[in-house]
Amino acid sequence: MNTTERQKDILKAAFSLIAGQGIQELTIKNLAKAVGVSEPALYRHFDSKASILSAVVDEIIAIRNDAWHDTVAEGKPAVECLKSFFLRQAQSFESLPSLVIVLFPDMLFKQDPDLLERIRFMIRETGDRIKNLLDAGIAEGSFKKDLDSRAVSLMLIGGFRILVSEWQMNRDQQKNHSLVKSTQKYIQSILLLITAA
Repeated sequence: MNTTERQKDILKAAFSLIAGQGIQELTIKNLAKAVGVSEPALYRHFDSKASILSAVVDEIIAIRNDAWHDTVAEGKPAVECLKSFFLRQAQSFESLPSLVIVLFPDMLFKQDPDLLERIRFMIRETGDRIKNLLDAGIAEGSFKKDLDSRAVSLMLIGGFRILVSEWQMNRDQQKNHSLVKSTQKYIQSILLLITAA
């Protein structure tokens, strides 16, 4: 789908409603109010709530794919690619904080098995990509030879998920808290554990 500016506004409002009030508050009425249009006007851009949720999932996947493709396109060693990917993800969360909805897909999309499966696939694919990047780093000699790349991939993703959750919960109290800076420290600490001597 080629997204129009109004559709982008609608998606941004949908992200905010879901992140701020929960999926149950994502109604056509609430969404129209948040965007500042009538309910019929909303239907000119999306034919149903399901199509809006599908577009939300499309956007989440596109943001992740952009971060991944930009990282890999740089052609840097695995260590640098790993840093770059997580920093780009942190930048995405900072620029669109409501993206945190992807951290708990089971709660958000449990009513729609197709959307839930798309998010689960994205999460599995991200884990596989990071595992492959770690394997490439082992082959380059950057990472320890006995590294369990699957376990480290889970550790990286799980730790980042917690980091983002903490950042989200504390954003109101700590206005100057930078997710990017926290991510830099986190990745650097992991690299100290896995980098070859």
